[in-house]
Amino acid sequence: MELLVAGLVVLGLLVVANLLLTGAVVRRLAAHERKFAALGPAYATPGGLAAGSKVPSFTAETVDGRTVDAGFLGDKPGVIGFFSTSCPGCLEQAPDFAAAVTSGTPGFAVVSGEGGTELMSALESVPVVREPDSGGPIGTGFGIDTFPSFFVVEGDMVVSAVLSTTEANELVAK
Repeated sequence: MELLVAGLVVLGLLVVANLLLTGAVVRRLAAHERKFAALGPAYATPGGLAAGSKVPSFTAETVDGRTVDAGFLGDKPGVIGFFSTSCPGCLEQAPDFAAAVTSGTPGFAVVSGEGGTELMSALESVPVVREPDSGGPIGTGFGIDTFPSFFVVEGDMVVSAVLSTTEANELVAK
């Protein structure tokens, strides 16, 4: 009988220890989630069109007067980058995006928001379409809700990949 009581006491202590550790892990995850959310949308998962979606029809004028449309990328895979003037992560990603586009990857950038002199300077070597904060025709067509967002578009005007910031770095490193 004493052995049964001792076993139950040990089991009870293990259950209490498990509950305390589980509670600590849950609190730690909640704190981590709050910190992650405070970083802003630049560090969230990408939104918008899913891979396999058809690119919406659009026509827009770049800041240097060129016209871009869904066929602007041509027959080979290209990349469209969506940036916001109020996004710190966008400014970090802009030089890498510009380097990829100027090194032969067809593409253009869509910049949302007013101002953004530093961002526009980082993207000066690529075609840039400006859209208002509330969403212009291209951003709305792609369903953009996270900045920066990058889309690889195949020649048949189908999105082949939706890239996060990390994936975009890998793309431009190639």
